[in-house]
Amino acid sequence: MIIKSLSRKTPSFGQLAAYMLAERGDGFDLRHNLPMKASTSEAVVAAFEENHTLLPRRANGNALFHEIIALSPDTSLSVKEQKRALLDLAQRYLDRRAPRQLAVGVVHSETPHVHIHLMISSNAVLGRHRLWLQKREFADIQRAVEEERLRLYPALGQARPIAEPWRGFRPSVREQAVARRKGEPSRKEELAAEIHSAMREAKSRDALNKALGALGLTLYQRGRTVGVLTEGGRRYRLATLGLSEPYAETLTRFDLVDSRMASLQRGRVRTDREWER
Repeated sequence: MIIKSLSRKTPSFGQLAAYMLAERGDGFDLRHNLPMKASTSEAVVAAFEENHTLLPRRANGNALFHEIIALSPDTSLSVKEQKRALLDLAQRYLDRRAPRQLAVGVVHSETPHVHIHLMISSNAVLGRHRLWLQKREFADIQRAVEEERLRLYPALGQARPIAEPWRGFRPSVREQAVARRKGEPSRKEELAAEIHSAMREAKSRDALNKALGALGLTLYQRGRTVGVLTEGGRRYRLATLGLSEPYAETLTRFDLVDSRMASLQRGRVRTDREWER
């Protein structure tokens, strides 16, 4: 399970709600601290906007958070079962992450990673101050929700340390000794850092392959093992380089971007057809 948080400085509640509901028309899958009268998407957006007006004006102040919780495709559960589990986990997440804030969510299942988009207000209901979490607090919340996922829905896949930041390649004792003697990082350590940088900056699979190609590297996969092949013919498994988790998260990010672009494209097609009429 991967949890991604994006902050927005402008109160673009309507735009985000429209994107979340692009495939649904109206009706959120999850509602958190919303007033009963907010029964339509327009009323929900109005509730967010009204609550936002209570905040003092401040340059670069967060207006809202767009967060995504994505499940691993490594599961035997049906899409319907995944949706049900994801909604439960998302509510548990919001209870910890935003207990007093407004939030809505919509499940998207058009990619291998069933995921939910969340829109969260930056202030509590009727609050006049912006709320934010320190990195450690955010990591603790993610870890707690992951533990609940493992306890309640073990069929959703194996444990993944989503809350721990990537710390780079861990060299062996021998490699550490060589690095100390030379006074410089080992080749594996340099390679891991270069690949991780390419993953972090790439916006698509094609961009990642080009970036790795510029480094003289090619991705390969044998069964479940993924690694890189150098121009000299040497192979390094991503697991050996400490890059399995960053690579899985990178692929999920690509899937989410592809999903968003497909939704936007379908929206443009519908608009063009309406215009032709």
